[in-house]
Amino acid sequence: MHATIDIGPATLERVRPDLVVIRFKPGTIADPASFQQSMGARKEHCSNTPHMVMLVAPDDVDFDPSVLGKNHYKDQGAEAFTLGLALVSRNPTLMNILELYYALHPAPFPVSFFREESEALPWVEAQLARRKV
Repeated sequence: MHATIDIGPATLERVRPDLVVIRFKPGTIADPASFQQSMGARKEHCSNTPHMVMLVAPDDVDFDPSVLGKNHYKDQGAEAFTLGLALVSRNPTLMNILELYYALHPAPFPVSFFREESEALPWVEAQLARRKV
C-alpha cells in the first residue's frame, strides 16, 4: 500500500489506510499554496478512509508569514478524514511558528509536535488506539 505521490512541494505516502506521511522537499517554502496542495492531495487520494497525518519538514524549509493570518482548515472538511496531525521537524524556528499557528487557529483534531519521526510514531499509534476503543 506504500503508494507515494509527488504533490509539488512535497510527497504524499499512504503508508497504510490509517496513516499518511507528507514529506516536504528540501528548500520548500511553507506557504498557503503548499498547504492547499497537501490538503487537496489528501482529499483526492485519501479522504475515503479517516487517517492520521505525519507531516515531515526538512531542516531548511522556510515559512511564509502570510500563513499565520488565515485558518487553512476552515471550510475544508478535513475533520471528516483527519484523525490527528503529527508535525515533525528539527528546525526550532519552524516549530515555534507552527505552534503559534495552531494556537491562533486550533485544528478540529489533535495536533502534536516532534523533532523526530521515531518520537511521533508512538503518539500516532496511541491516537489510533484511542479511536478503536
